[in-house]
Amino acid sequence: MITPLTEKTDYSCRVFRYEDEEGVKRLIKNAFANFLDGEFWDWKYKLNPCFDPSLLMIAEKNGEVIGCNHWLLKNFKLSPSLETKAVLGADIAVNPECRGQGVGKALLRSLRSSEVMRTETPSIIYMFAASSLAETFHTPAGGYIPAPDKTAFYFKILNWKKVEKRMHLLNEQIKAGAFKNKLLNLELKVLFKVSHAPPLYFCMSEKGVTISKEGQNWDRNADIVIVSDVATLQKVGAKKKRLWKLFKAVFTRKLKIKGRLKKLVTFYKNVWILEEIFSSEIL
Repeated sequence: MITPLTEKTDYSCRVFRYEDEEGVKRLIKNAFANFLDGEFWDWKYKLNPCFDPSLLMIAEKNGEVIGCNHWLLKNFKLSPSLETKAVLGADIAVNPECRGQGVGKALLRSLRSSEVMRTETPSIIYMFAASSLAETFHTPAGGYIPAPDKTAFYFKILNWKKVEKRMHLLNEQIKAGAFKNKLLNLELKVLFKVSHAPPLYFCMSEKGVTISKEGQNWDRNADIVIVSDVATLQKVGAKKKRLWKLFKAVFTRKLKIKGRLKKLVTFYKNVWILEEIFSSEIL
């Protein structure tokens, strides 16, 4: 889809092509430098199970990517028994030199009228946006309606700053020899595949823990693969009756754990490492 040029604009909007990737990465890095230093394209986009290239709109000027807007199509649970299709609007980025020319509004309007939106017909289009921009941008361009605080509840699933801080502290303790006996001969690679979220790849060893957010052949290289959803992981992670909740989740197939028996035993013995990194406030 291409939005035709008008007398007032010298740019056009079209659907993302993979040759646009480097240009999009530069835009995102510039606009969202405070989140993972802007380095999250692979994790949030390409590796995301909800990623649909046709829902990533590009603004182009003289062959250069000057803006992008990415939407995620997913299932939205309104209640335990009611689910509908919904779109999460995310990551509007415009080249600083091209701001104030209506690029962001053009991207929003192009996505709303895209072929995917006409085909999938989602019931809800939602986003978490700065309230200061609601009257001048999100409402007139995208048709968003601010939700009253008393009816809009959400929680942060993953806080990367906290995760990285906890991992750094844990690695410092490991380096100082605090867990020398517990980590003896540890070598374990764990892949988390959570529904509607990008995968996470943990590498645990005697030297410490690293988390990878981009890579290849994860399924083949991982010792343990955990497939589940956020709600189930939260229940299993609760301190009370954790073992029983784990067995129940596995038995009901809400949590799938794949790996050789020896590695599974090693994982269970060292699950305290993940507890140190993640808490109920984070996951």
